[in-house]
Amino acid sequence: MNTNGNLVRWIFKKNCSFTPKQVGLFYLAQSIFSLIVASFFLTQGIWLILPFTILELVVLGVALLMYARHATDYEEVVLSNQTLVIIRSDANSVNTFSANLLWVKLANELTVKKLIGIEYKGEVIEIGKFIHLHKRDEFRMQLATSLKRMM
Repeated sequence: MNTNGNLVRWIFKKNCSFTPKQVGLFYLAQSIFSLIVASFFLTQGIWLILPFTILELVVLGVALLMYARHATDYEEVVLSNQTLVIIRSDANSVNTFSANLLWVKLANELTVKKLIGIEYKGEVIEIGKFIHLHKRDEFRMQLATSLKRMM
């Protein structure tokens, strides 16, 4: 939680070990190593190694691509000037939701997915995807306190 006068901000991110750039470098190193090993067997006359090496690199590449697309996902919740703003990044697509604090209400219970529900004009927005399950209640209380203070 970052508080600055009339601004309260929370940023929740995934806990990822590799950045997308590091994933690319890992894939490059793995590809070079696999091709060196395959080349050795190719020089020995074992041609069957080539399709398996290509299959290995394609499957690894797809898995790493899926990981890298979501490595920088985040949720940002901002309260300022009677406004609630929720910014979500999911696979490089950024969505913004903005609402007047006077019309915002926290859902009474965590939803089925154990996410925090924010009701606005009959619509429920779920947040908390990147918050550890045991910390969501704590964040919900912080958010409720901040909402009351801002109104």
